Amino acid sequence: MSMSTRLILLLTLMVIAVMAVASILILREHERALKTAMRNELRAHAFTLEIALEEEYAAGRMTDLQRLINRLLENTKVYGVIFFDEHGRVAMLSDPLIAKEIQHPPELDQVISTGKEIEFERDIGGQEVFSIIIPIHGGGRLRGAFEIAQPLSFVKANIARVRRNHIIMASLLLIIIFFVVLVVTRRNVAHPIKELLGGAVALGRGDLDYRVIVPKRSSDLAQLAQEFNRMADSFSEQRRTTTHEAEERLALERQLRHSERLASVGRLAAGIAHEMGAPLNVIDARAEQLLAHPDTALKTRQRNLTIIRVQVERITRIVRQLLNLASPYKLHRECIDLAHLIDETLEQIEANATDAGVGIEVTAEAQVLVEADKDLLRQVILNICLNGIQAMPTGGRLRIECVRNGGEKDGRHFAAMRITDTGCGIMPEQLAHIFEPFYTTKDVGHGTGLGLTVSCRIIEEHGGRIEVDNNPDGGTIFTVYLPRSEKLPTDLAQQSENVRHDEGTVTGR
Repeated sequence: MSMSTRLILLLTLMVIAVMAVASILILREHERALKTAMRNELRAHAFTLEIALEEEYAAGRMTDLQRLINRLLENTKVYGVIFFDEHGRVAMLSDPLIAKEIQHPPELDQVISTGKEIEFERDIGGQEVFSIIIPIHGGGRLRGAFEIAQPLSFVKANIARVRRNHIIMASLLLIIIFFVVLVVTRRNVAHPIKELLGGAVALGRGDLDYRVIVPKRSSDLAQLAQEFNRMADSFSEQRRTTTHEAEERLALERQLRHSERLASVGRLAAGIAHEMGAPLNVIDARAEQLLAHPDTALKTRQRNLTIIRVQVERITRIVRQLLNLASPYKLHRECIDLAHLIDETLEQIEANATDAGVGIEVTAEAQVLVEADKDLLRQVILNICLNGIQAMPTGGRLRIECVRNGGEKDGRHFAAMRITDTGCGIMPEQLAHIFEPFYTTKDVGHGTGLGLTVSCRIIEEHGGRIEVDNNPDGGTIFTVYLPRSEKLPTDLAQQSENVRHDEGTVTGR
C-alpha cells in the first residue's frame, strides 16, 4: 500500500470518527431539546386544565369538564387525560382511553400523599407516553389528581427523521471531503513521491541524466526534489570525472602495455640474437677456415664439420623451443602419483647432483594424485631441479616436498610441490622477470633462458601455477600448484612398492 493511500485512509478514518462523535452529540442534544419542548407544552396544557378544574370546583359545577377535555384532545399531541379521586381510583377517562386498560401508576400515591406534581414515562394501552400527574385542590382540600399524557412517538419519529437526514448529510459531506483529500493528497503528496521514486529507480539503473520535476508550491517535498536533482548533478559530474580519469588511465595502460611489449620483443630479440649469435659465429669461423684452407687434412675438416653440426643442432633446439612456447600443448592426461614421478625424475639427475656435491631430500605424503601429462610434468620437475643444482656450484641441499592439501581457489583443490635449494637466491628485482623468455641469471653458455618459461607454460596449461620466492634462510623456493585428482591410478599398487613409507610420508635421497 502506497504512502498516499495510507494517508488518505487515515484522514478519512479521522473524519469519520469526528463526524460520528459530532453526530452522536448533536442527536443527543436534539433529543433533549425535543423532550424539553414536549415537557413545556404538556405542562402548559396541564396548567390550563388545572386552572379550569379549580374554577369548576370553586363554582361547584363539573358539567363543562368533559367539554374542556375534548377541546384539549383536539391537539393530537395530547394522548389522553385520566382523573383520579382522593383515594387514587379512576374517576373519569378521556374518550380515547375508555377502551384501554389503565394501570394504577405508583407515582399517583406519591402525588396524593405529598400534594406535589410529578413527571414520568410509562405505558398506557401499549403506548409509551410522557405523563404529568397534578393534584386537584378544591374547597381547601385535596380533591384528587389528574394525569395528562403525551405520546413519545412524536419525539421518536422526529429523532428518527433527524437521524436519517443527518446520516444523509454526513455521508454526502464525507464523500466530498474524501474526494477533496484524494485530489489534494495525490497532487501534493502522491505525484511528488512517485516522481522521486521514478528518479531513484532511474539513478539505480545508471541514468544519471534523469531529473525529477520540482513541485511549484514550496514544501518539504519540493525541497527534497531540489536536493535530489542536485545529488543527481553531483553523481553525473563524478561519473564524467571518473570516466575521464578512467580513459586517461586506460590510455596510460595501453602505452605501458605497448612499452612492455616493445621491451619484451626487445628482450626476446636480444635473447635470440645472443643465443643464436654464438653458434652462428662458430659456424662462420669454421666455414671460413674450411674455405681458406681447402687442402686441410681430412681429420681437421671432419672436426670442423662436426662442430658446425653441433652448433646447427643447438640453433635447431632453440627454434624448436620457441615454436613449442608459441603453440598450445597437446596434453595426454592421466592420474599420476607425484611422489612416484619425483622418484623417477630424480634418477635422471642423480649423477648431476653427485658431481655438484648436492644432496637431495624428498618428503612426500602418500597418494598425492594429480591429472597431468606425465612427460611434460617430468620436464617441469627436471628443469626446476637442474636450475637448483646449478645454483649451488659449491654444493648444498635440494629439498622436495609434496603435499595433498595445497589450498583452494575458485572451488578447486590443489596439490603442491615445493622445491627448495640452498644457493644464493634471486635478486628481488629479477623475480618479476624470471619466467620471461631468454631471461636467465646464469653465466653465458649455461642455459638458453627458456627452461622456466616452458615450465610455467606447461603448468598453466594444466590449470595450475608456479610461484617463486627467496628462502629467508638462503636459496630459492619454487612452488608448483596442480589441480588435485580424487581418482585412483590403476597402477597404484605397483607404484606403492617403489615408495618408502614412514608414517604417511615418503623420504628418500
